[in-house]
Amino acid sequence: MKPLHSLLILFTVATWGFSFVVMRVVLEVFSPGQLAVTRSLLSLLVLLPFWKPLRGLPLKLAAAALAIGGLSYLALYSAVSVTDSLTTVAIVTQLMPVLSAVMALALYREPVSARKWLGIAVATLGAMYLAGATESSLSVMAIGLTMLSILFYSFGSVVIGKSGDMGVWNFLAWAAALSLPPLGLWVGATGPLFPDPGLLSARHWLALLFVVLLSALLAQAVLFRLYRIYPVSEVVPWVLLIPIFAGLSSVLVYAERITATLVLGGGVVLAGVWIQQHRPRRKQRGPG
Repeated sequence: MKPLHSLLILFTVATWGFSFVVMRVVLEVFSPGQLAVTRSLLSLLVLLPFWKPLRGLPLKLAAAALAIGGLSYLALYSAVSVTDSLTTVAIVTQLMPVLSAVMALALYREPVSARKWLGIAVATLGAMYLAGATESSLSVMAIGLTMLSILFYSFGSVVIGKSGDMGVWNFLAWAAALSLPPLGLWVGATGPLFPDPGLLSARHWLALLFVVLLSALLAQAVLFRLYRIYPVSEVVPWVLLIPIFAGLSSVLVYAERITATLVLGGGVVLAGVWIQQHRPRRKQRGPG
């Protein structure tokens, strides 16, 4: 991967890592459903200039749009709202590389080399070690919601990443538009669509902008662009760095201490990413 692209994907995973703490701030006022509706609405407003009509939206793209634009975020926001360990939720999301590689193989027959599988396996073991050794408990509901979220996101991101005939920004606009009606109906049936504006302070507004503009739009667009340049199995292992940034943000915001477990598990994750990204040099044959 080119250095610039490595920096871009590093920006993406750092944004997603820090967003767990930011989501917790927004969810002080918003319910998970209200946040999902607001995210889709604000995303659509921002992306209106890029929203182009289509004669017919392929079924696979429509399913991907719903999976990413609504179902994935609703499940993730719900998981963050019920857990007492943001770092552990972030760690559970690290099943995404495995699911994404399997999705790419099943949907597009994209080959995955033995070296890449080894890197994914090592990094996943590091994430599993962190999850098993954490001192904070994570409810079964939060684990299930997080796994459901990454299942939806893995499917949707692989489909859009490999659909080069549709622009990334246009897809994200369609994802927001298609997600609004079902999300709005579901949230409206259970309560108000939006929280009382009087409850929102400046930090809530800033956190909401971070969640929508940086995490849900810009970072996603970078990921999808790189999917169109590189194999999914080469890009997605970088996502395994998310718990490192999630843990760091928890330390900075909630004064959580950095434990030996976090350092060891994080080191294994980094080793897995390095194995997956490293390309051994080919030996040059001598003359004759």
